[in-house]
Amino acid sequence: MSTLQHKSTRIDFLNVVTLGKLNTHSNPMAEIATAQIGITTAGLRAFSTLMHWEMGVIAKALGTTERTLLRNKEKPLNKQISENALEVARLSSFGAAYFGNIDNWNTWLDTPNVQFDNQPPRTMMNSIRGRELIRRVINGLLYGFTA
Repeated sequence: MSTLQHKSTRIDFLNVVTLGKLNTHSNPMAEIATAQIGITTAGLRAFSTLMHWEMGVIAKALGTTERTLLRNKEKPLNKQISENALEVARLSSFGAAYFGNIDNWNTWLDTPNVQFDNQPPRTMMNSIRGRELIRRVINGLLYGFTA
């Protein structure tokens, strides 16, 4: 895929998950403040719908339970879950841009990969190191590094 193709399909999932409070060009201090205040499940539901992910999949990626997300419908989520949501949204923007669309990104996330011990990349999404590895593997694909 060409770089132009990647740029033309870029969706700002950070904007979606924060209900317009942040975008990929936001000041890092604004992102920190948003995480401290906490994002809402409304933003996660919008992200879930756009990504075609069940709330259980979102919860697992954020390192929490679906019950926690449902229980906190009106209250902002805690700082850790909020930070994880911002990171997953940022990673999804990067992944969907590289793979051309959300469906291709989801397919790649669910396909066992030797880089992830023959596990689907999605299984690594719930940790900081896992998200870093996913980004590193996609960067390798972007710049032509294989296995």
